[in-house]
Amino acid sequence: MKLRAKCLATCLAACIAACTTSSPPAGKPLQIVALDVDGGAATLYVTPEGKSLLIDAGWPAGMGGRRRPAPPPSSAERIVTAARQAGLTQLDYVLVTHYHIDHVGGFGELLERFPVGTILDHGPNREPLPPGADAATVAREPATLYPLYEKLVAGRTRRTLQVGDRIHIGSMVLTTVTSDRQVPARPASGAVKSTPHCAGMPPVDDDGGEENPRSVGVSISYGAARVVSLGDLTWNVEKTLVCPDSRIGRADLFFVSNHGSNLNNSPALLHALAPRVAIMNNGARKGGDPETYDRLMAAPGLQRLWLLHFGTKGGAARNPAEDYIANVTDEPDQRAPLHVSVFPDGRMTVRNGRNGFTESYPATVR
Repeated sequence: MKLRAKCLATCLAACIAACTTSSPPAGKPLQIVALDVDGGAATLYVTPEGKSLLIDAGWPAGMGGRRRPAPPPSSAERIVTAARQAGLTQLDYVLVTHYHIDHVGGFGELLERFPVGTILDHGPNREPLPPGADAATVAREPATLYPLYEKLVAGRTRRTLQVGDRIHIGSMVLTTVTSDRQVPARPASGAVKSTPHCAGMPPVDDDGGEENPRSVGVSISYGAARVVSLGDLTWNVEKTLVCPDSRIGRADLFFVSNHGSNLNNSPALLHALAPRVAIMNNGARKGGDPETYDRLMAAPGLQRLWLLHFGTKGGAARNPAEDYIANVTDEPDQRAPLHVSVFPDGRMTVRNGRNGFTESYPATVR
């Protein structure tokens, strides 16, 4: 009887595993929409089975963009529009990487406008109020936003992600590679060893606020393809993640950290990831730092960099050609997204939502 019960339990476990680890349908792509939320962050993932993940929710209404001649659609409105265009009736997972206002600010309005399933985050806010902050600053700070967030998620399904956690969302697999300043304990199988640029890599004390290095970073596998998105993870935690040996594998597609800030995206990280395609969710005047552009251009194996906005800091010399920029002006702002199709064999296609320009990238054997 005990043997029979053990066999039954084993078969049940195998059945559960089979039901939650489906392989991507042959030839069917994972669809990714990098939304223009004016220098905030909001990226939608939709599997062929109609399962979905949203990473971050952009700004609260009234923040994050030009308001002439009339207020633009809010971040939440843009997310809901994209979700409906993708045929979704709910967002299965919403990942809040950290509690800065350009990532979590639209979360409350999103909950009012569209059904949401499981909410993922790194746990409590870690960033104190800056000393001597005025009332306007206090209202925008994580220490103020996090208690509001807690009220919003009360009674909902919430999961605090730990490094190594794995979630199957349809035929894509999300693996947590950073959370609350933690990184994997051991180098990843097949990852870069003796990562270039680690030796003599100086620390960078400025992190833009303690919540940035606490960001949840994920590696998303879809068949043979890998997408890496690290929120606003900063320089010193990047070093811990990839030096001396990388604790994260290579990326086919990399979402540039922290809107292209020069506090992130170190040469060591970019050499460890060696992305073939990179997307920067910058604003016209937010992120897009010239130093980051130069580092990306020097990354081994990079075939193309796409931007959500023309970055005014870099000027013509440090922006790609206009076909690779979703929004070339912010007055008026075209509010165009970038659409990415990621195929199970590693092929990718990126389409500019402003003009329909499309470029494809063949699968590459690593």
